[in-house]
Amino acid sequence: MKKHITNSIASIPFIVTFLGLSLSSYSQERKHEFSFVLGGVSSFMQYDLPAGQLTPGNGFSAGIRYSYYLNEGLSLGIGAEYQLYKSAVSFESVSGQYTTTDIEDESFEFKYRATDLREEQKIAYINIPIAIQFETPGTTKLYLAAGAKIGFAASGSYEAKIGNLTTTGYYPQYNIELPTPAFAGFASADNVKENKQDLDTKISYSATFETGVKQLIGKKSALYLGAYFDYGLNNIYDKKDQNIIQYNNEILPVKLQYNTVLNAANTNKMTLVSYGLKLRFAIR
Repeated sequence: MKKHITNSIASIPFIVTFLGLSLSSYSQERKHEFSFVLGGVSSFMQYDLPAGQLTPGNGFSAGIRYSYYLNEGLSLGIGAEYQLYKSAVSFESVSGQYTTTDIEDESFEFKYRATDLREEQKIAYINIPIAIQFETPGTTKLYLAAGAKIGFAASGSYEAKIGNLTTTGYYPQYNIELPTPAFAGFASADNVKENKQDLDTKISYSATFETGVKQLIGKKSALYLGAYFDYGLNNIYDKKDQNIIQYNNEILPVKLQYNTVLNAANTNKMTLVSYGLKLRFAIR
């Protein structure tokens, strides 16, 4: 993720400089348009977990855009925007088991069962949209834009709440399953809240569509109000070989590690989706 952040930050000064130079010349030529953009409200990560229920979240975008007019009805645009995405996934029950060792290096089978589990995920991207726009003549115009976006991950996190977490240790060499002691990592606990952890994602490539009304305000400005739809084309998350509840045998008392459900074996690819309304104030 650090590489993605560095790339996105490094690209911003170039884009801002490019847009600034374009703005300074708009008064001499009417081929340049500079705009401030706000968008929302539905913005989330789309993936499929057969055993869980995905709840799309609300997000927003804010950015700047430069357009070069080939003629009065056709323009090419590029910009930079900050976009926030949110999702949550819920499970009635999640369970698992695997062989590990305790602090005395004794082999055993760790078993866990989490009920009423809810994980919330939030990621932010710096997107670079490139689009072509067609608009009708007149003071009140209809417009249609289509293009693509490349997005660089700026931040990401997840946190979880578990209604009940029950863990046990089965020692086949003694044919015994231990529900306690808690200091060894075996217990039943209610209302477990897991701390926020980082969520690393990759570069995103999306198709983008937008349509609406452009209202001219005087000779040099305009207001856009439209609907948009962005659809991610690639998987942005690489699953890791981690158990949802990870046993830690390094210290006592044992501290169990919670890992995102996105690492579950039956999780399909994660893509970015955003749609809603978009407002632009433009100077030309």
